[in-house]
Amino acid sequence: MTYSPRTLIVGPDDTLYRLASAKFSRMIDDPDSHRLERFAGQRVRMVEAIVEVRERVPWAVVRLVYEILGFDAEGRLDRGAFMRQNVALADSVVDRVVGGSVTTGATTVEASSRFIARGGCWQPSSMLERRILRAALGEIACARL
Repeated sequence: MTYSPRTLIVGPDDTLYRLASAKFSRMIDDPDSHRLERFAGQRVRMVEAIVEVRERVPWAVVRLVYEILGFDAEGRLDRGAFMRQNVALADSVVDRVVGGSVTTGATTVEASSRFIARGGCWQPSSMLERRILRAALGEIACARL
């Protein structure tokens, strides 16, 4: 049993596109050279699915992460926003495990990371989620980016 990541982009009309993990990594590392002109000037939804693979066959989706990607007018990924959202998401996970930051002697909770993380997340409808699950398992075809 192994695990394989699947990256899906959800277009404005809920069309699902498959994005190779290597291409997405290149978009993060070098946005100037690796653009998606189709999404220029837009904020689009992305899904990262972790798929359990048995005997080289997708078996089950074990995790879904829903994120938002921003692209500039020329189709370059807004790497800064993506990184800030992921750091904030990691901070929120650590806060849940270790305990949040609370100012000494007060009841004020530092929540800026939570707001940044939420700005980069979304939640699909149940119908769209079913399509995402099927696409991640290879049961329905997706155009490749």
